[in-house]
Amino acid sequence: MEQIVVALSPFTRRSRSLAVSHTGAGLRRGLEPGEHLVVHDPEADEHFTAVVADVAFELADTSYRLEIGTRITAAEAVECLAPPTADEHLTTQDIVALLAELRRSERDVSAALADLRAR
Repeated sequence: MEQIVVALSPFTRRSRSLAVSHTGAGLRRGLEPGEHLVVHDPEADEHFTAVVADVAFELADTSYRLEIGTRITAAEAVECLAPPTADEHLTTQDIVALLAELRRSERDVSAALADLRAR
């Protein structure tokens, strides 16, 4: 799992969405849509889960739109970033990923119901 270190503005915190460039974030490899990440705000010393919601390829750089998830502790961030061990069956990272997927699914269902009601 990758970590992105970036100061989160009040707007980013409210919108729960963040745009980052591959080069600006200093990433070692490209990110995939749906990939889970840890976002660290060094100014507030806070950690959040995140998921890659969109990828845009440009000639000079690649940009990613991240959906910011729940706040996690520094210890949970370290656990998420650690490589899995052979004896682990269900990790905190797995649970965080499942909860993020559930939240996205709930939003999709709510949006579909609202769309049906609007018709």
